[in-house]
Amino acid sequence: MRTLVLAAVLLSAPALAADVYRWVDSDGEVHYSDQWRPGAEKVRIQESATFSAPKPARSAGPDGAQATDRPAQSGGYQSLEVASPAQEEVLWNIAGQLRVSVQVNPALQPGHGLRLFLDGTPRDLPTGSTSVELTDVFRGVHTLKAEAVDAAGKVLITSQPTTFVVRQTSIANPQRPAVP
Repeated sequence: MRTLVLAAVLLSAPALAADVYRWVDSDGEVHYSDQWRPGAEKVRIQESATFSAPKPARSAGPDGAQATDRPAQSGGYQSLEVASPAQEEVLWNIAGQLRVSVQVNPALQPGHGLRLFLDGTPRDLPTGSTSVELTDVFRGVHTLKAEAVDAAGKVLITSQPTTFVVRQTSIANPQRPAVP
């Protein structure tokens, strides 16, 4: 059963491994790996079908101008983005400490602040600051989003979400030596 599950995962997810090899051991059990070994045959993996939804049609606003992809912004900010960590960045062994940097254009106005959302949980940045060190960010896939807010807490602009991965080296299963 375990072999069938592994085979299904390997065959349905070509992005996970470029080459997959199959062999049968002396007990007749079938194995799959991304590393070649004597007697292994290369398995051909077909690329999976993908779908891209068409972009929605843009409609004209009340003044006749075309609407943009980005929602209306107030407060005079043109852009807001999470600069660090980068989109799809993989961070290793950070011991739960994550340094986050946000870029806002133009600079924050007096009385305005930034709010971060780590996995949907809000975390405020110090007043006037565009960077902070977050704690308790452990291994796994995380999403980070930023908002610029005025003194009353009204959201002025929101960044696109950034997804990143925190990985931790395992001491329970050290890397095995290569098989000759």
